[in-house]
Amino acid sequence: MAASVRRLVVALALLAPAAARAQQPDTTGVYRAMDLEVAGHYRQAAALYRPLLRTAVATNAILGLERVYAQLGWTDSLLVPLDSLVAESPREPVFHSVQVRAYTMLSRDADARRAFDAWTRALPGTASPYREYSQLLIQRGRPAAADSIIQLAGRMLGTTSGLQLQLALSRAAMGQWEASARAWRGALLESPDLDEAAAYSLAPAPETARQTVRAVFLALPVDVGARRALAALETGWGSPADGWAALRDLPPDSESVAAWTDFAKRAESDEDWALARDALIAALRWRPTPQLALDAATAALNAGDARTALALAPAGGLDSAREAATVLPLRVRALAASGQPAQAETLVRAYAHLLSPLQSASLERAVAFGWVRAGNLDQARQALDRAGPDADSSDAAGWLALYQGNLAGARIMLRTSTDVSSQLAQALGLITRMTEDTAADVGHAFLALARLDSTGAAQAFEQAAAHHPDAASVLLATSAEIHNARHDTAAAVSLWTRILKDYAESPEAPGAELAWARQLRRAGNSAGATAHLEHMILTYPESALVPQARRELELARQAIPGGGGATR
Repeated sequence: MAASVRRLVVALALLAPAAARAQQPDTTGVYRAMDLEVAGHYRQAAALYRPLLRTAVATNAILGLERVYAQLGWTDSLLVPLDSLVAESPREPVFHSVQVRAYTMLSRDADARRAFDAWTRALPGTASPYREYSQLLIQRGRPAAADSIIQLAGRMLGTTSGLQLQLALSRAAMGQWEASARAWRGALLESPDLDEAAAYSLAPAPETARQTVRAVFLALPVDVGARRALAALETGWGSPADGWAALRDLPPDSESVAAWTDFAKRAESDEDWALARDALIAALRWRPTPQLALDAATAALNAGDARTALALAPAGGLDSAREAATVLPLRVRALAASGQPAQAETLVRAYAHLLSPLQSASLERAVAFGWVRAGNLDQARQALDRAGPDADSSDAAGWLALYQGNLAGARIMLRTSTDVSSQLAQALGLITRMTEDTAADVGHAFLALARLDSTGAAQAFEQAAAHHPDAASVLLATSAEIHNARHDTAAAVSLWTRILKDYAESPEAPGAELAWARQLRRAGNSAGATAHLEHMILTYPESALVPQARRELELARQAIPGGGGATR
């Protein structure tokens, strides 16, 4: 912190009047005061800063005094010395800037406006007074007043080009979304790194205004900053696929690669692996590096696209322990996931000399998953045996127990798993609700899911509900979730209806109604979604899903003409 404050002082010293710079001012006193300030000794720091106001380092001293007085709650004590400093050096922008900030912090609005006017008279033709004062007004929740200052700048300076950021913020705060988007586009041309700020500012735009905002950012010419902002916006609005659509057509260059890889990182953090894969592949085409290839292949594998992962994974022989630790696990997992466990097993044996015992055991467990997906549970068991005694309590052993219907063993082994996948959460959520220690039909359903037979898995979970009444609602909800992921809406709705009718008091009931409402809203039936969401909120007020339902309800109401209003 001390180093950054010192760098600030050095930079601000360059703003000092030319005569003062010519005197080669001694900054020793400033550094001593800063050290006290950084240490939290604000009174002692103030005592050192005050005498420096009459020296060549006055600009540094007044900024330091502003900071420590703010910490002490003494901002009003700045006013008298500032009057003298402004009178003596009327063309020094630092003194005017601190004066306007001080009056604003003290809520002395009329005095702040007078100080601003004096600043514009002292330095006509400069944008700084208008930029700083409008920013302060925006921060104080006065966007209309800020907008009037920006318009004044346009009349006095003949342009608002240097105030696009403030114009964008003030228009957004007033709900003028198209005007804000246009101003943001101008601001992003000057400062492309404002993309996250633009997305944050425009995020509250209602559904009815979003298409206009999109049109502004998508308009030609293609601008990387604008497209990055739109991608962040779309992701925040719950449509990351549209976010990627805003980026994928960028011309291939270093800026675009940076945009694609940043988007991929965000998608990875949200576990949206398919979008991460697509973004990384786009970056890989322009900048083919082993690391990008590995990242893209990993994203593809996590997206369930094992064949693409194999195509992207760096090929050739592995001649180092480092390659064995990075590339080999990916290729083994991809082979296992694509139904080629024998090839995965051969690969592990070929590079066994480069593997530590822990690495070897981990890869054998991956091979075991491959044999499970191929339907050969005996080979899976053998792979786990090769992985060593620890494999009997591993995640793979837990899954194998589950597939064989051994719910008791699966509960013990899977509940200590470090895996954070949705599949594990789904499995634990179901088997912990069941009282039986064995359930071959449930194991069969999970095995079908592992083999990527989603149709068979959904049917098996639904059929199992008839034999396990204590867990019927969660079994039906699991089946509905699979149908919904497959876009079999009719089957999903049928199961959600059944849960709400026959198991209205179950933990799955509010989730079923929320999922149904979401499906309706995405299909454009905002009225139907609203009805379900209002019913869910009123019927299950204690549900942990109510906050999500309220957000969905706001979105649904905004899409209905004249449907705005407070959420109950």
